[in-house]
Amino acid sequence: MADTVETAVAAAGARPVERGRWERWLIAGIAGGVLLRLAMLLGLSVWFEELGTAGDWIVEGLPWLVLAFAGLSLIAVIANSASGFSLSGNRLRGHVVGWTIAALLLLVFDLLGPQFKPAVSVLGKPARIFIEFCGEHGLFLAAVCLLVAGALAASGSEKQLLSRPGIFERVWALNLTAKIAAVPMMLVALGVFTGGTVWTVVYSFTDSRLLPREKWVGLAQYDRLWGEDRWLISIENLLIYGVCSLVFSIVIGFLLAAMLDQKVRFENTFRTIFLYPFALSFIVTGLVWQWVLNPDFGIQGVVRSLGWETFTFDPLYNQDIVIYGILIAGLWQGTGLIMCLMLAGLRGIDEEIWKAARIDGIPMWKTYLFIVVPMMRPVFITTLVLIASGIVRVYDLVVAQTSGGPGIASEVPAKYVYDKMFLGQNLAQGFAASTMMLLSVLIVLIPWAYLEFGGKKRG
Repeated sequence: MADTVETAVAAAGARPVERGRWERWLIAGIAGGVLLRLAMLLGLSVWFEELGTAGDWIVEGLPWLVLAFAGLSLIAVIANSASGFSLSGNRLRGHVVGWTIAALLLLVFDLLGPQFKPAVSVLGKPARIFIEFCGEHGLFLAAVCLLVAGALAASGSEKQLLSRPGIFERVWALNLTAKIAAVPMMLVALGVFTGGTVWTVVYSFTDSRLLPREKWVGLAQYDRLWGEDRWLISIENLLIYGVCSLVFSIVIGFLLAAMLDQKVRFENTFRTIFLYPFALSFIVTGLVWQWVLNPDFGIQGVVRSLGWETFTFDPLYNQDIVIYGILIAGLWQGTGLIMCLMLAGLRGIDEEIWKAARIDGIPMWKTYLFIVVPMMRPVFITTLVLIASGIVRVYDLVVAQTSGGPGIASEVPAKYVYDKMFLGQNLAQGFAASTMMLLSVLIVLIPWAYLEFGGKKRG
């Protein structure tokens, strides 16, 4: 009898694999259709202008085609539902009704928008913009709302007392209040960051100069970019600066933190001194080190005044080592923050681990290398993210110290982008350089994210 009950519970509670797979395709279809429609509004449609009427059909029909695939996925979800499809007694009936009402309202605004314009004119410009937006996109958004309502109705028909909520229910129904509160942030992320990124990538394939122009030139901007010595030098400088900054920041920061962790006297004073440069802006840091490395008034001048007449140290005036002069200033400013992060991580290590290592006779350096460092992995990841973001954004330091000189020896990608877009009045070239910077970040970020999160999921 017990075995029969357990079998019945397992059969009733197990969600079919096929249903879960189709729910994922349904979410992907809805999200893909909305993002594709947004991309078309932000400039992706220029790719199809040369096709004439066929291009217009593609621009308008491609998002609908993706939504049609989502509709087929919804049918598959319903077909694979263990409890069928029911609205009476549906657990998510309130959500279904809400999304259905939203779809009906969008349809009303889409069909009767012109009749509403005189009535909403008294409400001001925002109301008119809303009516015009619904007139252009209301039908599409109504279809999205109906798909969501149908998927929630299918999920709500399941006997969830014995089974785990489906992925669609977890996304669209659970913790709905918190998700609604996050809508403004999501809109900003999609509209400003994602939308701006897509807009930049799209217009990098045009011949935009002072102002954006929708004239397609293919990969011409990228061919010109990689054929320019200034860009190649900036990439080389970024690699040198990035690798050296990453290694030396972590090594020096960790060593300083390890020394301060020995309970030295005046620890607070030393910590303040090491961290103080981080409070300065890159412009101030660059100007300070421009003076320190000046051959007449800086280190070289002081050493020569002491009698060493042949001493030479002028990295900012030597094309071969100028990037290392910039690196010195960057390390001086940023190492203090890394030290504080490492020190916080070291203070989080249990004292019993140190005692056990001393009892076992493990040398101090082995304790740090094989025990402490692996335990500080989250701290090192945070440090890597902070340093990497600073490397990609390095601009102020270069401008303050060398302005890209001598010649173009200290150019970096961020300065190249700024000069092309605002001084050279070549938007498309700047967009192409920005896209390459984004691509380089993704090449590093995607494999790391897969190894970091994908490995845990498989484990």
